[in-house]
Amino acid sequence: MGRTAAQFLFAMSLAAAATAQGVTASVATYGPFGVNDLDGDLPTSGELRLSVPTSARLAIEPFATVWSRQAGMTGLFGVQLRQRVAQLDNRRGQVFATYGAAGYYYSGKTSDSGVFGLFGLGLHHRVTAHVAFRPEVQLVTFHIVPIGARLMMGLSIHRGEP
Repeated sequence: MGRTAAQFLFAMSLAAAATAQGVTASVATYGPFGVNDLDGDLPTSGELRLSVPTSARLAIEPFATVWSRQAGMTGLFGVQLRQRVAQLDNRRGQVFATYGAAGYYYSGKTSDSGVFGLFGLGLHHRVTAHVAFRPEVQLVTFHIVPIGARLMMGLSIHRGEP
């Protein structure tokens, strides 16, 4: 099941890359709420995310994180929806909500830990015409139980409106 999900997300990411309107490179960190899912505290990692708009307010965003451990490469992979909640007065920024799902992998194999839910809020603030600062925080859930939080800080490079 995990391998099939990973292959599906990879295929969706390749299809999304052709129509992507933006790419975000972030630094991400994860902290648990006392539950040792995902091996407890995970190290700070790099994250790459594509943004494919479906309307003026909604975008599909496949993503992957990667960090290195002594045992090999580990990280999260998934897809989320980004929905604009509010436009800031200066038209240079917007507040957005995210919701989606992620899986955990290690050394190129998907984990049997299942699928995790992601729910978050973030800010997309334009620095120049095509570059934006993008801080974001997400609640990580297993089934419906909150197990931790992710914090991402990154830069988005995009064409047209974010």
